[in-house]
Amino acid sequence: MTGLALLLAIGVIALGAYTRLMDAGLGCPDWPGCYGTILPPTTEEAVTVANEAFPERPVEIEKTWPEMIHRYMASSLGFLILVITIMSIINHRHPAQPAKLASSLLVLVILQGMLGMWTVTMKLYPPVVMSHLLGGFTILSVLSLLFYRLTQIFPPIKDSKADKLKWLAMLGVLTVIAQIMLGGWTAANYAAHICHDFPVCQPGWAESLNMAEAFKIFGHEVDDFEYAPHLSADAQMTIHAFHRIGAIAVTLVVGLLCVLLLKCETRRYKKFGGVVLLMLSLQLGLGIANVIYGIPLNIAVLHNLGGAMLLLVLVALNYSMRKKA
Repeated sequence: MTGLALLLAIGVIALGAYTRLMDAGLGCPDWPGCYGTILPPTTEEAVTVANEAFPERPVEIEKTWPEMIHRYMASSLGFLILVITIMSIINHRHPAQPAKLASSLLVLVILQGMLGMWTVTMKLYPPVVMSHLLGGFTILSVLSLLFYRLTQIFPPIKDSKADKLKWLAMLGVLTVIAQIMLGGWTAANYAAHICHDFPVCQPGWAESLNMAEAFKIFGHEVDDFEYAPHLSADAQMTIHAFHRIGAIAVTLVVGLLCVLLLKCETRRYKKFGGVVLLMLSLQLGLGIANVIYGIPLNIAVLHNLGGAMLLLVLVALNYSMRKKA
């Protein structure tokens, strides 16, 4: 069941990325329903009623369906995690049942649901949007830890070289998390399209940096944050530039980790080195392709999934390194 939840979580992240990239975050302007109903309005009469109820947000069918499917898929994941938590609590006396980890996962799901609601009610307020994205990645990571605990997929092994890399593996996870946050901030502030050149953002980009506006949390003079009316082009360029700088940091840290893993004694950590290197290379390639080809939808969704996969592999690596007999 945990494996199913893990696959469903990956699907939710992919669909969430698709919804965000389709600019469908407010495809349904209310919550939890869609224009006051369980399903998006599709008939001419239902669309007319919906438009009268929400004149500031006319129905766009191509946006309402992705948003509601995302909500229902996320709700299904939440229900599945609730069942897993209940089963873990019932069997808490069994040593293989990590009831505390399952309970913490349920708390995360509740918080994630609230963030999903606030994303709509606060009209795509960037800190909430970024937190919602980060919450999805956190749930995915904790689910993977629960899966590893239940399946005992990584029995303890001795590798003196790998033992010396624990700190670097943890730094790799933290660096990737920071980069995911920067990616979420870039998406939440519609800054992905602002830079068209590679490898630099644009000529004179360093002189145009505006960090105060780019990373401002409070005090915006707008109520609706769709399409980032609260930001200047320089602020959006700053956000995008920092995401690229973050990619360089990830490449250096995780790249070094890969090289050292490939020199480890055991086959497991050599394999980890190869897989992490593959995930890192794919993610860099997708990021570059995004810029060169103008953020095509399929590549952008894969870039989001690539970040999730890189994080999952690094979480597995850290779990394996810290697994005790």
